[in-house]
Amino acid sequence: AADENRDPAENGNADDSPFVFNIEVGMLEIYNDEVYDLLAPPVAASERKSHLDVRRGKDGLIEIQGLVKENVSCLEDVMAVLTRGNDNRATASTNMNEHSSRSHMILNVKVTCGMKDQPMQTGNLYLIDLAGSERVRKSEVVGEQLKEAGHINKSLAALGNVMEALDRKAKHVPYRDSKLTYLLQDSLGGNSRTMMVVNVNPCSDSYDETTYALQFATRVRRINIGTAKKNVTSKNLEETVNKLSSELKLLAQAKARSEQQMSSLKRENKRVQDRLKSAAESRARSHDDTRTMAILKKSHAEVTERLKKEKALREGKTGELENLQQEMQKVRQDTARMARQVDKLSSQVTEKDDKISDLQKQLRTAKEKASAANHRARTAQIVNPRTTPSSGATSSSSAPRERVARSTKPRGTPKSDDEIAKIRSEVEELLEKHDPNKVGKVDTLMEKFKGRETYLLSKMKQRYESGGARPGVSSTSNGTANGSASRPVTRASSATAGTTAQQRSEAALQKHMARMKQRASARSNVQSRLNG
Repeated sequence: AADENRDPAENGNADDSPFVFNIEVGMLEIYNDEVYDLLAPPVAASERKSHLDVRRGKDGLIEIQGLVKENVSCLEDVMAVLTRGNDNRATASTNMNEHSSRSHMILNVKVTCGMKDQPMQTGNLYLIDLAGSERVRKSEVVGEQLKEAGHINKSLAALGNVMEALDRKAKHVPYRDSKLTYLLQDSLGGNSRTMMVVNVNPCSDSYDETTYALQFATRVRRINIGTAKKNVTSKNLEETVNKLSSELKLLAQAKARSEQQMSSLKRENKRVQDRLKSAAESRARSHDDTRTMAILKKSHAEVTERLKKEKALREGKTGELENLQQEMQKVRQDTARMARQVDKLSSQVTEKDDKISDLQKQLRTAKEKASAANHRARTAQIVNPRTTPSSGATSSSSAPRERVARSTKPRGTPKSDDEIAKIRSEVEELLEKHDPNKVGKVDTLMEKFKGRETYLLSKMKQRYESGGARPGVSSTSNGTANGSASRPVTRASSATAGTTAQQRSEAALQKHMARMKQRASARSNVQSRLNG
């Protein structure tokens, strides 16, 4: 027998799946009308095994205080638990059975499952192995085994009485006559499904027991304890709209029926008025029609009262219909407004992407111009002879050479392939640690600073580890206005523009999410008013 109820559970799977579940197995026996845990740690031979108490918990369900339950994850775990519990079960040898069970065994499998951050579903599966009833004159048991047989037959009789009470739909069901029936109260009369399997012996010596078992199974088969139900709460806007539409259709049909009843009442009222008029004319001719006139007046009053009630009912239905139509219109307007906001946000994102692309193009153009200027400066420095200026005419050309000298970065000595590879690995480690998005641009950086690898590494360490400037950007504190000095301004402006656009997008997204939460709260209020 399995019973289902909603219970928030905290445990579940440890993976990233939104669906979580947990399975626990407990095993007990009812021996001499006392409950014992079959999975409890073994006790010494001199000590007496303690029994458990069966009580009703705070949630109204039957529970066993102190029952050991073990988590299982596969069929092998369940079989291992079942084997360990069967080894601790009370058995004895009789004339009827060499390994006769002297107790009722109950295996409880509790499954808790559901979605993360949502109320969990809990189901209990009870597998009960009932000890067979026996006749003392056949089993020939004495002493302690005779006492065990008496308790077994008493609990089975109590189970039969419960089944009989359920079959008769009795107001009082004697669940407390036995620990077995009290423990299975939720499974026999609660929100559960129950199945019973009856074992019979085909031998002629067990004819009476087989007959009684089949009669008991026939009686149990007629019992209807109801259907297990599952409550599902839906918060989907589309389902709410569909529900409102169906209610609107029902109200429209009720309105049509009310109009038909109204028209029929009007026709009946007209007939009554005609009858009253004819009665008034006949009363002038005969005083014997006074009683008929009183009856007609009474009928007219009743019809008028019915007409007023129908009119008031129709007005109430019309008001409800108008309210539902207004709420429907609000929901549609909210949906259209949200769609427009989504389109607006999409267009803004597209514009920001276009601006970022333009800024990236401008940045590449500035880089190319700066690289060309550096190349021209280095070429001019190499081509022009290094002579000391002798007159004022040569002083004008000294300024460009001075700017070239300032913008030219130091070149290191040629390095071997092993040193270059070592520097490359250190650069990759710095980028992976501080700027993972630029790890794919290592080849470009190494090609750009070819022959100046040591300079590149020192600048990157200065930037990421000491908070210095980025590699490839010369300082502007000396006041020079060469091509390399304009590079950090372009990059800084690009980074600032990208950061500002990202902040605006995040702020717009947060405002949109706040509006969505407010509308969801409004819809839930509307739904609660409709349900109320």
